[in-house]
Amino acid sequence: MFENPPAPLVYQLRVSLQGVSPMVWRRLVVRSDSTIADLHHMLQIAFGWSDDHLHCFRIHGKDYGIPHVGGMGFDDDATTVRLTHFRLRVRERFVYEYNFSAPWVHEIRVEQLLPLNPSGRYPLCTGGARAAPPESCGGPWAYLQLLDHHTSHFPYEALEIVATALDNFLRSGEEHALGDRDELQEAFLELQAYQQFNPDAFARQRINAQLRTLHPQEGTCS
Repeated sequence: MFENPPAPLVYQLRVSLQGVSPMVWRRLVVRSDSTIADLHHMLQIAFGWSDDHLHCFRIHGKDYGIPHVGGMGFDDDATTVRLTHFRLRVRERFVYEYNFSAPWVHEIRVEQLLPLNPSGRYPLCTGGARAAPPESCGGPWAYLQLLDHHTSHFPYEALEIVATALDNFLRSGEEHALGDRDELQEAFLELQAYQQFNPDAFARQRINAQLRTLHPQEGTCS
């Protein structure tokens, strides 16, 4: 049984994805009366995950999470267990694991305990670096291989196909000058995939816009 929690304050949490270099991390400011379920949804947004896989928190040697059919069970209801129940201290750490088949392990460290601003908006992402890996790419080792391939294999051949087709079209003004449509489409999709995979991207404003949908009212936490 958990004791009656103290008055709410604010936790500043640094969340680091393990096994990936350069480091992928986020800094979140959350109310201490946020539940385990709340924190799960915050982390899904902060790292751009889709919540399609199983997860669990490991706090003080015990597992917590939202149960799913075919997944692990938990002794406590994640929608009622609040962070404040754990009496977390500065520099204390706990773990969040997502996607058990190719696990993404997040270390969560308490950086600061801050006073609650009644008019503040929580949760909030205040810092971070780099995009999270594609969640189904196979785990940290597979992602490092993907990074290596991305940096060392620019699709020059696809770019040349698209550039040549565009040049021919501009010179002739006739659609048939574009050449083989299937080859052109394949080259375009390859270039598009390369452009969309941007491991350096970190869109804090977009993360905060999504976090606001969890608790749209200022200074409140369900």
